[in-house]
Amino acid sequence: MVFRAFLAQNVAVGCAFGGFGIAVLPLEAQFGASRGTVTLAVALSVLVMGLVSPLVASLIGRIGLRWTMTIGTLLSAAGYALLAVAPTMTVVLALYALPIGIGLAMFGPFPASVLASNWFAKNPGPALGVANVPLFVAVLPIVGMTLIRDHGLAFFYLVLAGLHLVILPFILGVSDGPAGRTMSHGGHGQGGQAMLPARSILRRPVFWAMCIGAGYLNAAGITGVSHLVPFAAERGVVGDEAALLLSIMGGAAVLGSLLVGILCGRLGAARTLALIAGALCLSWFILLSTTEFALMALATLLSGAGGAGVFPAVNMLSARLFGQASLPRVVGLFGLLTLPLTFCLPPLAGVLHDAVGGYGPVVAVIIGGAGLVILLFLSLSMKRGASDGAAVQGAPA
Repeated sequence: MVFRAFLAQNVAVGCAFGGFGIAVLPLEAQFGASRGTVTLAVALSVLVMGLVSPLVASLIGRIGLRWTMTIGTLLSAAGYALLAVAPTMTVVLALYALPIGIGLAMFGPFPASVLASNWFAKNPGPALGVANVPLFVAVLPIVGMTLIRDHGLAFFYLVLAGLHLVILPFILGVSDGPAGRTMSHGGHGQGGQAMLPARSILRRPVFWAMCIGAGYLNAAGITGVSHLVPFAAERGVVGDEAALLLSIMGGAAVLGSLLVGILCGRLGAARTLALIAGALCLSWFILLSTTEFALMALATLLSGAGGAGVFPAVNMLSARLFGQASLPRVVGLFGLLTLPLTFCLPPLAGVLHDAVGGYGPVVAVIIGGAGLVILLFLSLSMKRGASDGAAVQGAPA
């Protein structure tokens, strides 16, 4: 089942993010659209995914993971197939928002993680790590650049649709959990701890600090995936090498997702997030300062590894600040309340690029924002709950 979760997560995320990164320039050329308009597509996918995730959780409870993920796979496949014949940029944006965005929520990281956790409830960490390894984000840019160059963008989108159909038999074999074990929506059993009510969580300044800091890091990561190829092309990097940079970023995410647990255990989650912000600053400074491919590859390695570690670190920080029992509610609120950042930053980066005619100011904003996030999480790490792992106590629901 972990392999099925791995396939679902990789096709969903790989096509939506790894595939989109190399489609930005062809979409601009095909529809005469601005950079800001084109990069709005991935922002719409993220927005819709976040908005419908609570509904997907209810749907899983009603019809189970198998049919929820099957419907999501078919929706997403239809979206990519229709992209191959989309007549206008408006239609492209609508397809990324609706079938693809909803599909991401229905068979992507969230349900894939639930599937892996259900089958390894006593120790879900290793299963979650394997299920969320973003292999396709690394592979698709290299393969996709060749497909687009030799056969065109429409053919590339049809290949992405075909990938969904290839994994469909695996999705149809999904089972919610081991036979004879009762599945519950309360998580993994919290030893009698009570889940904090939403209003209690929202009253904590530390929650809003986490949302602002980690939300910015997530948004900057999505911006990097969306703009790396056109940024590199603008810097004079040829197409195949630009796609390779995106693949390196995706490959580094595999490493980052595995290392973040070790770093959180040694440094604490807040300091780890500060370290990730520092890696983001350094990586974009290098990218802006050189056109030497080896140095640019090192920079994307740093950026990719750091970006993959944000969400696991947020989970660990949330559990330590609010208690393990409240983790689902905290992470759900985090995802919803950080949508403005993840939705707005990628297209705004494109708008700023178009306004000034280059990526210099865009990168300066990314670096400056990440610098503030470093200070935010270092300050947060000085609080006892963030630094020593003690959960913040609160009134029960």
